[in-house]
Amino acid sequence: MAGWNLSRANYPGANLSAANLRSTLAHDANFDGVNASGADMRLGDFTGASFADANLSGARLQKAKLNGAKMPAATLTGAHLNGATFIGSTLNDAKLQAVTAPAADFSGAVLIGTNFQAATLTGAVFDNAIMTNADFSVADLSGASFRDVRLSSVNMAGAIGIETVAFDGACMTSGTILPQGISLENCFSQ
Repeated sequence: MAGWNLSRANYPGANLSAANLRSTLAHDANFDGVNASGADMRLGDFTGASFADANLSGARLQKAKLNGAKMPAATLTGAHLNGATFIGSTLNDAKLQAVTAPAADFSGAVLIGTNFQAATLTGAVFDNAIMTNADFSVADLSGASFRDVRLSSVNMAGAIGIETVAFDGACMTSGTILPQGISLENCFSQ
């Protein structure tokens, strides 16, 4: 399936574990409930695709495009997302614990209840993302960007490299937990 055009294809519930989907074009495809654990999806273009409740644990998504993808409750635990783009994607209740995602771009993404616990997010971009009840505890956020983000009940306890994060224009609500020594303006006082 490497390099194939799967745009608008329907693969709900398919077993694609360890599949080779490298450089695949799959705009607006339906991968809901798919098991793609360990799949090679590097350089793939999954713009607008749906991965609701999909299992992408340990998948290789380096430099993949998932812009506008719908990924509620998807499991990406341990996935490799180096340089991947999730611009404007919906990742509500998605599990991204221990992902490796340096330079990944989550700009404008909807991250409600998303779990990035212990993830490597060095240089990742979250500018203008919608963030509520997200968990970044003990994640490496060195050099990451959270510009113009409203952190609503977000947990960043124990985050590594937080002193290098760009928070320009960001604010927080009372439920947000930041490491000691880091503070942001309250969103309601702006």
